[in-house]
Amino acid sequence: MLSILILNKPNITDFASVRNDLLAKSKSDWNLFLDSDERIKSEEIKINNYYDCYLFKRKNYFLGQYVGTDKIIRLIKKGTGKFVREVHEVWLPKTSHPAGVISDNYIIHNTADNLADYIKKINYYSDLHAKANLKEGKKSNLSKIIFFPIAKFIVTLIKSKHLVFSIMQSLHSFLAWTKLYFLQP
Repeated sequence: MLSILILNKPNITDFASVRNDLLAKSKSDWNLFLDSDERIKSEEIKINNYYDCYLFKRKNYFLGQYVGTDKIIRLIKKGTGKFVREVHEVWLPKTSHPAGVISDNYIIHNTADNLADYIKKINYYSDLHAKANLKEGKKSNLSKIIFFPIAKFIVTLIKSKHLVFSIMQSLHSFLAWTKLYFLQP
């Protein structure tokens, strides 16, 4: 049996723990996680129990325009691992089994409907990212504040070929490293 679990709770500050709580409460063996700004192309999914988790292709859209595809683990067999990191969380499996790949289905990720909402989202996530980095013992400095956003802009522009999206991703990097700088003792 498969359940689709949607993160649709306002003001989440620890995404890994929310996902882990949803997984613990689920009555299904297999659970597909979607964020509130995501949807699945089709709910028909073929599962092989050899795998403990599956990678999905995720097609990302910004202001209605396609900005690239990434791969993300979102289909999880209950009891096989846990999510880690408060923000930009990742799946940490208990075993070294490879992840299966869903090739005939994908997640559609609509990152933003308008620029004003996206800027608010960037501000919120950069706060969370800075605090998570502080907890993980990461340090910020002037070089990271200057050069990481430039690198983020270049990499995102190459991948997405979308100027405004690349600037927004660079802004997130700048804010997260700057906020971490001011949080440091």
